[in-house]
Amino acid sequence: MKKIVILLSALLSTSVFAQFETTKESASFGTGQIVTLEQTNKFDLTGNALKVGDFMPSVVLMTSGLKSYDTSAESKKIKVYSILTSVDTPVCVQQAVDLSSYVNSNDNLKGIEFYALSADTPFAQQRFIKEHNLDGVTYLSDSLDHSFGLKTGSLIKQLGLLARSIIVTDENNQIIYLQRVPELTTIPDLDAAVKVAQSRL
Repeated sequence: MKKIVILLSALLSTSVFAQFETTKESASFGTGQIVTLEQTNKFDLTGNALKVGDFMPSVVLMTSGLKSYDTSAESKKIKVYSILTSVDTPVCVQQAVDLSSYVNSNDNLKGIEFYALSADTPFAQQRFIKEHNLDGVTYLSDSLDHSFGLKTGSLIKQLGLLARSIIVTDENNQIIYLQRVPELTTIPDLDAAVKVAQSRL
């Protein structure tokens, strides 16, 4: 338990002034996979391995506005899910701010819905959104029972947090793009994910 607290402290204390690298590297989801923190600390992933071609599993999440959201509900929209590890880390601040800025500065994204998803409570997400003036993105919470993390294989076993990732689904909720970063201090490639999303419009 003491080791987990120390490792979590390292995740939370990464320099707020750092600029974190966007990576094209990707690793698999699911039980048996690991994710690193600062290359030396290793954490286990748990849950069902997700892959391109699968349909997004049905998970009922809570929006930051305290409304239910089903990941398998029909909407006939392309969806980009940006998965954050924890809103209390500077890496996630950069990932979230970059996402909001991207959505608000591009006018060719009609037909694509953007979501940010984490294991933080909706109330922590509300605070985070307000603190960083984030808009244009719907925030989803997997805090209740970590069903999303378990059904997608993105749950970090030792921390109860989600591995930093991007998932893109088509209008039928079939997965058309996946990236799960191998190292938690790097950020997934939003440009690459959006290009795939736009190719289906």
